Amino acid sequence: MQKLIIEAAINEQASKADNPNVPYSVEEGVRDAIACADAGAAIIHFHARDDRTGDMLHPGTEVYIEAMRAIRRERPGLMVYPTYGMSPTAEERFSHVKALAEDPGVRLNMATIDPGAVNFGAFDPAEGRFREDWTLNVSHAETEYLMGLAREYGFPISVVCREPGHVRHAVAHYRMGQVPSPLFLKICLNDELSWGMPPNPRAIEAYLSVVPPDVPVIWMVYIYGVSHWAMNLHAIAAGGHVRTGLGDNPVEPDGVRLTNAEKVARVVEIARQIGRETATPREALSIMAGQAN
Repeated sequence: MQKLIIEAAINEQASKADNPNVPYSVEEGVRDAIACADAGAAIIHFHARDDRTGDMLHPGTEVYIEAMRAIRRERPGLMVYPTYGMSPTAEERFSHVKALAEDPGVRLNMATIDPGAVNFGAFDPAEGRFREDWTLNVSHAETEYLMGLAREYGFPISVVCREPGHVRHAVAHYRMGQVPSPLFLKICLNDELSWGMPPNPRAIEAYLSVVPPDVPVIWMVYIYGVSHWAMNLHAIAAGGHVRTGLGDNPVEPDGVRLTNAEKVARVVEIARQIGRETATPREALSIMAGQAN
């Protein structure tokens, strides 16, 4: 079985009101990234945030550059990548990705894309209505543009799949020669929001069943909600990879507020009990390049 790749999503859109350990500032983000790496994470994902309010910064180029330079000085091989927001053109939407790839102190070594669309409306059964109603949408042209940057600058790219159709999008881009082998699919499921399939092992099987037999694939799960740890356990035992962190689940089901590093350490311990080794950043890169079993 492949060594386990662990990704830590250290802040996303989580709030310090949910968990005071959620990092906002560059200093907090760098500290958490290094702590997660030391705990066993090979990949760090974070959002550029206002250090006082926690508001999202788009594109946040200067913040990303400052943080990633500092992380790179301490942990040169650690894989670190940003998020992206909405812009009128692909060039604007991913301008920070290009800037990070070209910055000599960063040399971006990974990116991710969410192809297609998903409705993030949150249904409140008590009120009998949707509390929110917004759609994340990434066009085929935007996906091709980011995949082109990945090829130009030589870094791997993961593909987030929240609906089974997103897997079909990913396979199509693979068939077009836009994704280096193998496909790196991140299967994202949610206990509370009504998109995709409910988190369970059958959902993972369903998403992976969409991939044709001749398309090489590695997969990772990340789960919003109470199924997080159960699904991590399933992925570790089934040969997949896992993502954890305060960005996805700032509060544990029992109300405990862990740190990002504590979450990573918990994943490492689960893997140890199962008998699966964890991957270093170098080993993770080899797995994503199809060079390691």
